[in-house]
Amino acid sequence: MTTVDTEEITFGGARVFTAELFTAAEVDVVRAVVDDVPAGLWHEGRRTPDGGSMGTIGEPLYRNRERLEHYAACARAENRVLYRHFRVVHERVAAFFEQRYGLPVVYAEELAVPGFHVFGFEGPGEYLGGCWHVDVLETQAPCLVARDADITAVVNFTVPFELPDGGSGMDLEADGPAATAARRGGGQAITVPYRAGRMLFTESEVWHRISGSRCLSPGQRRVTHQGHGVRLDDRWILFW
Repeated sequence: MTTVDTEEITFGGARVFTAELFTAAEVDVVRAVVDDVPAGLWHEGRRTPDGGSMGTIGEPLYRNRERLEHYAACARAENRVLYRHFRVVHERVAAFFEQRYGLPVVYAEELAVPGFHVFGFEGPGEYLGGCWHVDVLETQAPCLVARDADITAVVNFTVPFELPDGGSGMDLEADGPAATAARRGGGQAITVPYRAGRMLFTESEVWHRISGSRCLSPGQRRVTHQGHGVRLDDRWILFW
């Protein structure tokens, strides 16, 4: 893989990175692949309070914390199909992290491979973002909890492929002096605008949320590739 344009953004003692992974032409290819996704990989989400819609391609862990057996069963049934359908995305992301960290990237049968969020916005307007949180999904998957002491690093990443015409992004907040494990944040806050094809990633658990989305015209979408990784036994396991 050729050297990738990577930017480090520091704020209040925290860090977030961006990396240019896909050209405009490749972004168009991935968007077409999203539109042609096999029906079995699509999972309906919910209507958002402001009239938007949300679904996922692949079944993520955060939506299945209370039904882990279902999550593992979906991973076993869908992983190979999802990987093959989006091979160009998975291979590009894996190659970037392998080059950055000097270790192989692998996947686990009982963990969903990274998938996609698909938000739809019917009309023009301002649409709400997400709730503030940290991911810490490595503390929720049983196969990772069992090896918690052996996990030496984490990464969380988002690759936007389609954005509403008024823009969207990610809000992040550094921990302030009063931050605790139960209440993170309180420090310097920033918003990093999404750019199609440019990955945003953190190498620690940072307090964050999806920014709001601004739509200037009807029929807009926000499509992002999502994933997490843990360093375990001198390799990186990517999952969602």
